[in-house]
Amino acid sequence: MKLFLTLICFFFITNSYSQTDTLIKSVHFHHRNGIIVGSQIDVYIYQDLWDDNHFYVEVKTSKSENKYPITYENILELSYAVSKILPNDIIKVDRTCLDGGDTEIKFTKSGDFQNSVKYSVNCLSSSDDKTAWKDYLIAVNLILDLAKLKFSDLK
Repeated sequence: MKLFLTLICFFFITNSYSQTDTLIKSVHFHHRNGIIVGSQIDVYIYQDLWDDNHFYVEVKTSKSENKYPITYENILELSYAVSKILPNDIIKVDRTCLDGGDTEIKFTKSGDFQNSVKYSVNCLSSSDDKTAWKDYLIAVNLILDLAKLKFSDLK
C-alpha cells in the first residue's frame, strides 16, 4: 500500500513539473495588412502578476479593446499548440502574394519578452491546413478563438 501511494505521489509531482515546465506564460499575436487601413490586430495572452492560476486575453483592434479571463486548461492547450510549431515548417512554404497580411506569434515561458521566440508568416490562409504551416494555423485559430475573433477578421 505504501508503495502504491508513493507511486501515485511521484506521478503527480512529475506530471505537475512537466506541465509547468512547458507552460507558456505570455503570448503576443500580431496581424496587419499594410494595404488595408485599420487591419491591425494585437492579442496579448498573459499570466496574472499576482495570481499564477489566472490568465487573461487582451484584444486590441482599430475599432475596440477587450479583456477576457481564460482558464488554465486554455493555456495548457495553447502551450501544446505553440510547442508543436517547428521552425523548419515555417520556412518550408515559399509564397509570394501582393496583398496578404503579416501574422506573428511571439511567446515566452517567462513573464517578459526578453527571452522569447517569434514566428512570422506572410499570406497565411485558412487553406494552409494542408501545408507545412498547419501547426502554425492551428495555433493562430486557437489564439483567435480565445480572443473571440474569427480567421475572417484577419484582413
